[in-house]
Amino acid sequence: MFLFDLQVSVIQLLSLFGVSILSGYYFYYRYCYTYWKKKGVPTSKPRFPFGDLSSSAWGKQSVYSRLETLYHQFKAKGYKHAGIYFFNGPIYFPIDPDLVKRVLVTDFEYFVDRGMYGNGDELPLSCHIFSMKGEEWKNIRTKMSPSFTAGKMKSIYNIVVHNCENLVKVFQPLAETRTVIDIKDILMRFTADVIGSTSFGIDCNSLDHPDTEFSRMVNRISNHSGWKLLRVALEEGLQNPGNIEKIAYNDKVVEDFFTNLVKETMEYRDKNNIIRNDFLHMLMQLRESAGMSLKEIVSQSFLFFIAGFKTSALTMCYCIHELAHSQDLQDKVREEIHKNLGRDVSKYAYEELIALPTLDKVVKETMRKYPPLPMLNRICVKSYQVPGTDVVIDKDTPVIIPVLGLQRDPEFYPEPLKFDPERFSNDNNIVPYTYLPFGDGPRNCIGLRFGMVKTKLAVAALLNNFRFLASSKTRRNLAIDPSTTSILFNVSEGIYTKIIKV
Repeated sequence: MFLFDLQVSVIQLLSLFGVSILSGYYFYYRYCYTYWKKKGVPTSKPRFPFGDLSSSAWGKQSVYSRLETLYHQFKAKGYKHAGIYFFNGPIYFPIDPDLVKRVLVTDFEYFVDRGMYGNGDELPLSCHIFSMKGEEWKNIRTKMSPSFTAGKMKSIYNIVVHNCENLVKVFQPLAETRTVIDIKDILMRFTADVIGSTSFGIDCNSLDHPDTEFSRMVNRISNHSGWKLLRVALEEGLQNPGNIEKIAYNDKVVEDFFTNLVKETMEYRDKNNIIRNDFLHMLMQLRESAGMSLKEIVSQSFLFFIAGFKTSALTMCYCIHELAHSQDLQDKVREEIHKNLGRDVSKYAYEELIALPTLDKVVKETMRKYPPLPMLNRICVKSYQVPGTDVVIDKDTPVIIPVLGLQRDPEFYPEPLKFDPERFSNDNNIVPYTYLPFGDGPRNCIGLRFGMVKTKLAVAALLNNFRFLASSKTRRNLAIDPSTTSILFNVSEGIYTKIIKV
């Protein structure tokens, strides 16, 4: 009887202790949730313990859809900015395009860092231009910018053309049988081949052989479980959403694979005096002219991969999906391609491709409706007074720019879910800083030219040879997967179309 009473007492004490700890956290979080109110910044009603992302934490709504919802709620109340919470951490949330411009361009010196995870000593793959801070970022950006000019893109262009020819070959037998397929898988493998070739100088051949070691590494990087995401968030601190980027680098197998791949390729080229017009060659030149280390070269190469692989593939998928639902528009783009580029993909000229107005508008509208990055991250690196207000944004406060909300705002884009490329016609002025598929300002996407060329070339090659028809297996308006852990606009369903030859 004594032992039983003792056990009950211990259980009661442990329960009381647990309740006390939980209560302490609850009241601490409630105190944290007064941060923006004290500053006079509009805010919502955050919920313990996930702040403004409770619906996302329970898989009911993706983070980006939730941010879009918050954007529209705040704007409907006439607010130009707001404050939200990631767990108990305050995040500044600019809504008005003029404030977005302040963060990205006008007052860039206050928001120079992205706030993304980066620690080259702990995880070598993370020490790239996307995560670098301050002067370190400025120095590497200055070194790398000449490698991304229009002239440099021309030298890489033929590599992408070759990959597009392979892409057409893969689609040929599918078109002959008028097969309904999920184009997402094929276009993912295509962009893996393009990035493997342009970033690492290797022929991955993922299109024909999806089970290569390179393809397995691609899948390993792309697929993250919700538990892994939560673990990283807990390890790195809940206040800064940018820390979840660690998930892409925290894999020793991936790190060793890409390090050895770059190292061995460089050694082989040095030994055999091989020069190949690709990004790796450009980085090797920086090794000589700017003292870029092996670790930096590996990290930048890895960034080219993760930044250009899935973003471009998904944009191509969404573009084809929209054209499959608009046959007249698809015919118009195809006619433009045939008239200006001809029927032979191998002879497509760089200058003529980028000059196609209808194709350009179609790709831009795709990235408006389905922005590759539905939000942009920044960190306030020194105290900043919001112009026209008494509000001061404290140093180290994360900033989230709601790209998806801005690009689907009916004030700027009437009927935002309607696919209308004419929004980007010359006589239709886009409100500045409401269209941000590549960011803007000094820290915009350094590879935006390459991303656009790669996407346009692939879409042109496909439309040149095939007609895409809508399938009932995929809904008309695609929605972000509510359980996604990806930083991209990622849908849960396949993107099915019927393919026929033209």
